Amino acid sequence: MAILGEERWHIAIRDRAATLAFPEWTPRAEDWAQLHTGFIDDGTPYTEVSVYRDDDGRQRIHYRRYIAEELQHFWTRLMSESGD
Repeated sequence: MAILGEERWHIAIRDRAATLAFPEWTPRAEDWAQLHTGFIDDGTPYTEVSVYRDDDGRQRIHYRRYIAEELQHFWTRLMSESGD
C-alpha cells in the first residue's frame, strides 16, 4: 500500500524530531518514532518525543519531554531544519 503525501510528511517530521531529541540514536529498521504535543492541566504546552523498538515486544528506548523555553527552541529547530 502506497503512503500518501501527508502521511509521508508526518513520518518525516516524527523521524526528524527523534533525531534532534536523541542525536546519539542510530535508527534501525525495527525502530519507530512518536511525537505528541498536548497541554498540562494548567494550560502549559508540551511535546514528547519517544522512540520505540520492536524487539520481541514493543520497548521504549528513548523518551524526552519539552516544556517552556526548551519547547519553543525544539520546535524552532525542527521547523527550520525540516524546511532545508
